This record gives sequence, C-alpha cells and structure tokens, in this order.
Amino acid sequence: MSSTQTLQLCLHCGTPSSGEYCCNACKILAADWGPVPVLGKDQNPYAYLDQPEFRDLYQHSKNSSEECYVIFAEGLHCTSCVHLLEKLPSYMPEVQSARVNFSQSSVVVHLKPGASLAQVAHVVEELGYRPSFVSPQEDISGKFQSENRTIIKRIAVAGFCAGNTMLFVIPVYAGLTGTWAHIFNFLSFLLFLPILFYSAVPFYKGAWTAIKYQTVNVDLPITLAMLSGFTLSTFNLLHGEGHIYYDSTASFMFFILSARFLLKRVQQNYLAPLKIRSFFKDQKFLKKNLSAWEAVPANSLHQDDILKITRGQTIPAEAELLSSFANVDMSLFNGESLPRTFSHGMKLFAGTQVLDRDIEVKLLGTFSESRLGKLLKELDEGALVKSPFIALTDRLAQQLIMVVFTLAIGFFIFYAFIDMQEAFNRSLALVVLACPCALAFGSPLTYGLALKKAQKKGILLKDASSLEKILQLKHVFFDKTGTLTEGQLKLAYSEPAVIPADLQKIILSLEAPSYHPVAFAIRSAWNHPQDLYPIVAEEILGRGVRGTWLGSFYEIRHLSDTVHESELAIEVIKDGLSQCRLYFSDALRPEAQKLIETLQHKDIQCHLLSGDKKSRVFDVSEKCGIPADQVSAELFPEDKKDYVEKFKNTCMIGDGANDSLSLKAADVGIAVKGSVDLSLHSADIYFTRGGLTPFLDLLKLSKQTQNVLIRNLSISLIYNLVGGVLALMGFINPMMAAILMPISSALIILSSLWGFR
Repeated sequence: MSSTQTLQLCLHCGTPSSGEYCCNACKILAADWGPVPVLGKDQNPYAYLDQPEFRDLYQHSKNSSEECYVIFAEGLHCTSCVHLLEKLPSYMPEVQSARVNFSQSSVVVHLKPGASLAQVAHVVEELGYRPSFVSPQEDISGKFQSENRTIIKRIAVAGFCAGNTMLFVIPVYAGLTGTWAHIFNFLSFLLFLPILFYSAVPFYKGAWTAIKYQTVNVDLPITLAMLSGFTLSTFNLLHGEGHIYYDSTASFMFFILSARFLLKRVQQNYLAPLKIRSFFKDQKFLKKNLSAWEAVPANSLHQDDILKITRGQTIPAEAELLSSFANVDMSLFNGESLPRTFSHGMKLFAGTQVLDRDIEVKLLGTFSESRLGKLLKELDEGALVKSPFIALTDRLAQQLIMVVFTLAIGFFIFYAFIDMQEAFNRSLALVVLACPCALAFGSPLTYGLALKKAQKKGILLKDASSLEKILQLKHVFFDKTGTLTEGQLKLAYSEPAVIPADLQKIILSLEAPSYHPVAFAIRSAWNHPQDLYPIVAEEILGRGVRGTWLGSFYEIRHLSDTVHESELAIEVIKDGLSQCRLYFSDALRPEAQKLIETLQHKDIQCHLLSGDKKSRVFDVSEKCGIPADQVSAELFPEDKKDYVEKFKNTCMIGDGANDSLSLKAADVGIAVKGSVDLSLHSADIYFTRGGLTPFLDLLKLSKQTQNVLIRNLSISLIYNLVGGVLALMGFINPMMAAILMPISSALIILSSLWGFR
C-alpha cells in the first residue's frame, strides 16, 4: 500500500479495507435489492401480529425511538443465513437493526415505533425461514424441540428410504438383469420420492433464497446435485438403459441432513447464552392472599405482591423489607462472603439470598425490571456481538465458499471435455467437503465455551471481544477501596471501649435506612434489636446522618482529624457534645500483592488511582509493590478518566459506581463490586466472586481461548485444503464427501472441548 493510500471501513462488515468492500462476498451481501413488497391484511397470514395484544405480548423493550422483538427463525443453519437475516433493514426500511444469535436460531430486531410485525414476519419467511415471535417470558428451548423433531423426521425418512433403496440395488449391482432389475429400479424410484418431496425441502428453500437474493450458500449445489441425480436416473429408468443413482443420491442426502443436525445440536448445547434466570426455575413463593399464604411460581409474581421469603430462598425481584431486619447474602452483587443486615423499609435486590430467618417483603416490580434482570438482558444481548476474531472467520468462510464455488465451476468446465460424469462428481465432492461450516462454527463455539467457563469462575463478560483485548494489555489501573482492599469496613475499636446499649440502639436507629458501608459495618458488629427507635433520620451525602430523639439532636459525622487519617472514623454527637468515636478498618486483599507481581512479570505496568487520602493510598501501594510514580491519590472521577485516557491497551479495575467514567474510558473495564446496574453500563466484565483471584483466572482463560481459536482455525483450513485436493483428484466421491464433511466439525468440537477441559 502506498503512503498516500488510506484505509476505510468496509460498508458491509465494518472492517478496514482499501476500497468500499473488503471482499467480493461483502460486496454481494451489501447489494441493495430493494424492500420486499408489502402484503395487505387479507394476503398476509401473520396479520394478527399487528393487533395490540400480540404486540404487547412479544415486545421485549420499548422506548420513544424503537421497539425490540425476538424472532425464532426455523431453518437457520449457516453463516450465509446469518448475513442474509442481518440485512433485514435493506428489505424492510422500518427495521432499524437486526442481529442474529446463531446459537439460538433467533433474530433480535429493533423496529421503528408502529412498524408492522406482520410485514417483518412476511419478510423473514420470504428470505426462506419460518418465523415465530418469542415473548420475554418464553423459553426458546421449546422452539428448539419443535424444530429438532421436524429435522429428525426428515432424517428418519431419508434414512429409511436410503437403506431400503440399497437393498434393491444390491442385486442389480450383482448382475441382475431383465424384468426384475427394472422392477427393483422402479421401487428405488418410488422410495426416492419421499426424500424428494419431504426430506429435501429445506435445501430447496435455501437454494431458492440464494437465487432470489443473489447470495452464495451450499444449499444451491446440493439441490442441483440431488435433482441432477434424480433426473438422470429417472431418464435412464424410462429408457431402460444407463446408470441409476437413486441409492447414492438418497444416501448422500441422508448424510448431509445428519451432519446438519449434529451441528444444530452442538450449537444449541454449547452456544446458548448465559441464563441467570435459572435461579428461579421451578421455585415456588408464598404470596399473601387476603389472610392466607398461597404458593405460586416465580413467573406469576407482580408488583405490590406481599411474599414470605423463607430461609435460604432467593428474592425474585426488587422488594421492600416489611420485617424488622434481615440478614442477606449479597455476594452475587458485591463479591462479599459475609452477609449484610438490612432494616425495615430498606430495598432488597433480586438474586440475593435470605440467610437465617423467614421475612416478609413487598415486591417493587418484576424480575425483568430488577438489577439482575437487566444483567441477564445485557449478557444475552452481548452474546450477539461479534468479536473481531469471529468477524475474521466469517469473512474467511465467505471468501472460502466463493473460492470453492469458483474452483468447482472452473474444474467442471475444464474436466467436462474429458469425462462429464466424473467432472460433475469431483466438483460436487469439492463443494460438499470444503463447505466452510466448521470454519465459521469453530469461533462461536470456542467463545461460547469460554463464556460458560468464565461464568463458573465468577466472571461475567458482556461480550467475548474482551477476551481478545485482555491479551493486549500494557497498563492496568486499580481503584483502592473495594478493589485492592476488602472494601468491607469492620468496626476495629471505639472510644470509649464499651458503648452503652441505649446509645447503640440510637446509633442503629439513625443508620437504619443508610446503605453506606459504615452503616452496614455497625449493623454487622452489634446485635440488631427487634424494634428500633422511630427516629426520622436525614442522611447528608458525604457528611453523615442526623435526627432527633426524645428532644435531643443527634449527629453521626465523619472525623477529619489528621491523627486518624490512616483509618476511617465517625463521631456520635448529642446536642453538640461528643458521645463516642468509632474507628473502622479496611484490610488489604491477601491476593493483591501476588496479582501485582504476576502482572509486572508479564511486563504490564500497574497503576493505583484513588480518591482517598494520600497516606492511605501510598500505604496500600507500598504493601502491594506498586511504584510510587504510578500512584495518584485524592482524585475525582473525572481525574481518573483523564489519567486512563493518556495510555493505550488499558484495563481499569474498580467498582461500577465511583469508577464508572474510568471504566468506560479503558479498553477493558472490570467491576469487582458495587452497584450492578451502573457496573453493567460502565464495565465490560463483572466479577461475581469476591477478591482479585478472578482476574488471574481471566488472564489464563484469555490465553486458553486464543490457543483454541488458532488451533480450530488451523484444523479447518488444513482439512478443507487437503480434502479439496483429494476431491479434485478423484479420491473422494460425493458420497464419501457427505460422510467426511461432519468429521471436520467433529474435530472442531473435540478440539474446543479438550481446550476448555
């Protein structure tokens, strides 16, 4: 490339390109064939979808600019299908975007408000797929079962017909002639008809779509091969001379259908997105119905329902605590192993677990509206985002199929002058064997397994591209509180050493509605009485709480004495007089020093950014081994963001609240604790397991994923190259190609499973 030539983004896939498109496949797929004609209500079988009750039933989210729906596209089986369906906006301008989830055979479409769902369904059907809208509460596995049953029926019919056809052709191959040979061939013809009119229907749809929208897919040559074999065999049967190919063509179709079903089952089992909703699967909750308690399933709960949450049960939605107090396991949200004590009227979160007593709560909404529900939605949507490596393999797959088709056509034209039948067989064997299914399938499978392994280790990734970015890191920035330190304050000591019980109760009453770490530390340190004083407390952010009780004015405020700047302390004041002082400590995480050493050994520079006082920040950096010139204290969130933006290949590790700006600014943002909803908007990765150990697991998993990706890509390319050469040399016929084709996919599956064992 000359110095004056500049790169631009491909208009189809968005990758750097010297022209408008990075390859011929993108140019074909990006061609604008115009919108699909709109059907009237009388002609459109999906017209009922435009009724308000159906729109509300299937709508996943709505805002002022778009509506979101999920469509199960039966018949989706390869990357060509993905590219075609993601071009929905070209065929229907009311569709703002369409993203295909290959593993779920589904399409997430964002529509302009009021766009016709009936027309969307019609367009999807026109593209060759059977559409079925999925409601937010619906389990898509039911759709899988229906589609799988249909595929199994087609395979069973093809297998039955192919097996029995072989029984009739064996005598003919053995030398049978005359009337009986003609009868057996005619019976083979009859046995092939169910394959022709039932089992092969999906290939017809794919071939017609390729012709209609001028795209390239493997269904077209398979259909041509089957119809050619059937037509030639029927012609020879009617004329009583020539070869009959019903047996080989039937067996060819049986193996092709079986191979596709294998890939379909693997993608369903290993590429399905994370389902945290399974926390509530088959759970029953006690709902207050007048004066009695009624057991109801989780999907029957609504806002304002009053529930009794039993010990060990998970709270199904955001809820207000009606009981006097509750000890709750918050580890899913903040990674802390120790429980937190909540007081009457405080908000409890979906996904947290009640530990030691039954409590009563009032639901503030549904699961989908909760923080955990939003987390699930973010993760599901993130599963649709293609990483750069997946985009690369998609392009390679498209380029490979173009090369294979061109080579097959060229070879057929050349070799037809020598032997027409052999030219056809070798060209078909090349197309079938060198099908890039395994190439395009390997990367999503690898990332699917990586995401599942990450989840088991307490690592939630919004999308798989973070695994690639982790390997390119040069700078890692740490927040202090809650990241390098435990982030859970503990009452270290007090002055005086013993606090009177009545004063303890007043302090607990003042701190009852507070979510500040100091409030949780106090509730954890002291026995929580059943009945607190009815003090109307006012919390002033950054200063403390205050309220009046029995005519006296109480304040709890932070100490600013420099003597105690290495510790966090509060002072309790009654009518201007100090009553006591409480001192809290935040211990360094035991694995922090090991992590810093590991990163530095990998030539990754570690930085400490904190808004805390310099004495506390430098004390932590010294214990961890972070150089003083890479430490900054007393920073505002904007300062952290500006600091991170000075570097490239960066990772910020902090909580989702105070560090939201710097988490977004970094190439990879990791939230280790804090507000889950803020973390999801700011960070790429969220640790549900406490401590920094998950980061070491993440480094190892990223390297592991890279190794599996490279191995799978190598296997696919070498297999296609060797198989293609053997096919053109005549060592592999179409039947053998149909048998060998799924072997490449099987190798990719075994390689991926072994890589994440």
